[in-house]
Amino acid sequence: MRVSRELADAFADKLDLPGELPLGAGCLTLCGGRQALIEGHRGLLAFSPECLVVRMGRQRLSLLGTELRIRAMSGDRLLVCGRIQSVEMG
Repeated sequence: MRVSRELADAFADKLDLPGELPLGAGCLTLCGGRQALIEGHRGLLAFSPECLVVRMGRQRLSLLGTELRIRAMSGDRLLVCGRIQSVEMG
């Protein structure tokens, strides 16, 4: 079942959430450039100590840095540690 944009926006407003969350857009939380929690990803596309790429709906999220490592992964959540220098969406 697809959720209409209007219904998703109304739902997000009632719960005080960002409008994209009900549509499965995902969420990125950065902690001091040393840790990133990615929620709602749709798959790990690439990983190295310098770059991590995950699918987020129709877009890709890239974390670039040094000494990147996956600390935990379960379902649609991913915890990445290391020195995160930049984040790119595209």
